[in-house]
Amino acid sequence: MALATRVPIDGFTLVELMVTTALVATMVLAVAPLATNWIYGSQTLSGLTMVTEGFNVAKALALQNPNAVPTPSASAGMKLTTDGTTTTVYVCTGSSTATGCGSGGGNVVWNATYSGLVTTTLNGATLTQTAPLTLNIDNRGELSAAAVFTITRGASGNTESFTLY
Repeated sequence: MALATRVPIDGFTLVELMVTTALVATMVLAVAPLATNWIYGSQTLSGLTMVTEGFNVAKALALQNPNAVPTPSASAGMKLTTDGTTTTVYVCTGSSTATGCGSGGGNVVWNATYSGLVTTTLNGATLTQTAPLTLNIDNRGELSAAAVFTITRGASGNTESFTLY
């Protein structure tokens, strides 16, 4: 009588698949907070870069004084607005509180955006949809008031504070 020989079957058992799936899920759960923190840090640095670049453009514009504004009036300004999703930095000729300094305004010479999920404060005042943040610079390149910005997203490790001169 001939014995039947077992033919090996290629593939994985159900137990092996379940263990592998559990290990992969555990690794994904461990890495997710790190990825989130990295994204928040990236958004914070983007905000820092846009505000700093906007300030540098505004200061250069103020020193050029294209409208021949006398001292101590603002020859250039910077305005930050948000719709909750996106924060926009506007650089304008003249005062940042003027009507033409904003979306579609005739005084805007430069603008940039960053994530509106980032909290932006200027001298303790927080940017909201109803309260824009503004800076004015005279024709000597000096601010009309101190400018201490704080940009935060997520954990405290993603906070950037800086002073503009």
